[in-house]
Amino acid sequence: MISQNAHYDEKMASVYEQMYPIGFDTTAAVAFLSSLVKPESKVLELGVGTGRIALPMAEEGHRVHGIDASEAMLAKLTERDPEGAVTVELGDFTQPGLDMGGGFDLVTVVLNTFFVAVTREAQLNCLRGAAGQLAEGGRFVLEAFDPSPYHVMTKPELSVRHLSESSLMLDTMMVDRAQQLMVATHTIVDGGPPQTTQHVIRYAFPFEIDSLAELAGLKLVERWSDWRRTPYTAASPRHISVYERVN
Repeated sequence: MISQNAHYDEKMASVYEQMYPIGFDTTAAVAFLSSLVKPESKVLELGVGTGRIALPMAEEGHRVHGIDASEAMLAKLTERDPEGAVTVELGDFTQPGLDMGGGFDLVTVVLNTFFVAVTREAQLNCLRGAAGQLAEGGRFVLEAFDPSPYHVMTKPELSVRHLSESSLMLDTMMVDRAQQLMVATHTIVDGGPPQTTQHVIRYAFPFEIDSLAELAGLKLVERWSDWRRTPYTAASPRHISVYERVN
């Protein structure tokens, strides 16, 4: 299995916030998540990364915990959180037996992070782990893209992402439809030696995630197109799915 560590090394962590700016839906995401729980609730983020969501949630007064398999990403979070408002743990949430202490009112996995679990079994592990950490009446929130436009790709696609005035990222993406894998090759050009990183994810359709969630003891309670609660339709490019544990 490909480790999450392969996705975000030190170089990738250094440009992560340029790839996904802090302001990218963050305000709406924090408002949405906070609306699901009471003040000062216990919150767990799977794939906490640099704290894009976790730190604002902590600022809202919630007791936030996070887990991530990338030491480089957690180092960036620590730089931004010198007082330790977010309790973090280095670990892989796609492995069985996740134990963060339990009793969480809210568990989240956002910005396609669920897809770093590159097998069906790893995705089921993630969902079982999330269910096992929820308190009674708690909610699990998953944000991801709908893979329909990518599932029909038959050849590699190249795109350019501007990171700053002096740097850019060349992205090449290929899709293995048989295994539902997307393989992205990121090359950062910033004046130094170009550095290439491969990023592999396993995409899953919303109905497939719902089926896995049922196996993990979760049931869907609501689904939206975005953090502002735009109704979800067959044309929605993303989904925000909210689950609860089946007792």
